Amino acid sequence: MAALSKSIPHNCYEIGHTWHPSCRVSFLQITGGALEESLKIYAPLYLIAAILRKRKLDYYLHKLLPEILQSASFLTANGALYMAFFCILRRILGKFYSWTPGFGAALPASYVAILIERKNSDMEYFFYHFLEKSAILSGICPLI
Repeated sequence: MAALSKSIPHNCYEIGHTWHPSCRVSFLQITGGALEESLKIYAPLYLIAAILRKRKLDYYLHKLLPEILQSASFLTANGALYMAFFCILRRILGKFYSWTPGFGAALPASYVAILIERKNSDMEYFFYHFLEKSAILSGICPLI
């Protein structure tokens, strides 16, 4: 229990967004990058899935783009909100504690992100991203 109360004597610029001192600018940069990468992931994925499922023209015209944008928004929100909560917790608490960079920021970011994603995959996405971020930040596993 004592380990959870130990503080880390650094600010979010030194630990989280080392490329720019501003939390707001870093959040916007991460949001843009996450959106770009999530569209690169989900557009081909949904298109290939639609082709393999032999969807009709109506699906391509009316449902494909909203599904791609919804999933891309989920992934973008997950990445961007992680950084936002990372900085918000630092400002609220005044410093980092051992649980704030990983668990403290990943839990609310993952929760908000799953509210955006399609309803058939909420829990899988939540647990996957929450555990992934916690493991990476705690040093259990390297970056994936």
